[in-house]
Amino acid sequence: MHRFPIDPLRLSREVPVRFPGPAGELEGLWRPPRPGADPRGVIVVAHPHPAYGGTMLNKVVFHTARTLNHDLDLASLRFNFRGVGESQGRHDEGRGEVDDALAAWREAARRVPGRPLVGAGFSFGAAMTLFAAARAGAGDVPVPRGLAVLGLPIRLMAPPTPFPLAIPIAAGHGERDQYTPPEAVRRYLATWPGPAAFEVFPGADHFLEGHLVEATGFLSKNAKSWLQEA
Repeated sequence: MHRFPIDPLRLSREVPVRFPGPAGELEGLWRPPRPGADPRGVIVVAHPHPAYGGTMLNKVVFHTARTLNHDLDLASLRFNFRGVGESQGRHDEGRGEVDDALAAWREAARRVPGRPLVGAGFSFGAAMTLFAAARAGAGDVPVPRGLAVLGLPIRLMAPPTPFPLAIPIAAGHGERDQYTPPEAVRRYLATWPGPAAFEVFPGADHFLEGHLVEATGFLSKNAKSWLQEA
């Protein structure tokens, strides 16, 4: 029997891409919608903190991109921040990484022009997504149709307050998150200027181990409502 090597990128329909970033070329994985489907939009998913091993291959990032791609016929882009994997540049303590996220949004909008964009992220990537969204609409920065975030680390990286735009947000959080208690996120979202959905997953820690289906399903349900309103 002949055995052929399995290419996980082929099985997942993701293709490696490179695109311009402010500190050099950025590395990403692009997933088109299912064969024969026109993309209803595109989701860009940002990864956890690079200093603690965060990359675009993180399983929360992977499942978020795959679930919304599958459920909603969204194209998806997950990418490595500067200095991670093959992305050029050096880690910038959350400053230049906001510009990296914006570069990824521009790349996604270029690939799926005229369609809604959903900004997404987990942990550090969730914080970078909120900082990027606060600059949306300036220059060539696309305004996302909504923000889908998990494990927002408010205690470690205070998000923009007050948030300047009425963009819908869906935020999921583990009941036993080690870095930020759910109530801190709830209080922050109470000041959100637009529609805000918040879900706490009982028994889950920051990494949402054993709760990924539930968490990504929550994001998918909310993103579906945003796209229907678009």
